[in-house]
Amino acid sequence: MTPPRPVALLVTHGVLGRELVRTVEAILGEQEDAIPVSNTGLSADELVQRIVDEIAKLPEDAPVVLFSDLAAGSCGIASRRAELGGRPLRRIAGVNLPMLLEFFHYRDSLPLDLLLPRMEAKGRAGIVVF
Repeated sequence: MTPPRPVALLVTHGVLGRELVRTVEAILGEQEDAIPVSNTGLSADELVQRIVDEIAKLPEDAPVVLFSDLAAGSCGIASRRAELGGRPLRRIAGVNLPMLLEFFHYRDSLPLDLLLPRMEAKGRAGIVVF
């Protein structure tokens, strides 16, 4: 049996998450299971609840990679506060385009335990001072 495909939930300020997904799709084609969540207009508690609600819509066995734009700030804090029971879940702060391209390109062929370090390496390698 094939394990369920990991889902990307991007918790970001403003429209950043939606635009990152749109850019990934412009490069790799349409992606399923990519859920942007914006903090716009939400209190800290409402943002936590929105994360929980979005994940509750998914199949219980679907692994979730919860990306936030910053480790601190409302998005990072809400991502860490969201209690999701026993669901397979990984949290990553500092999402960027190289990291997301790696995730969507390899999520069907690599287990998360191998994919996550690759994503981190790609994300870091994408930051270059010229």
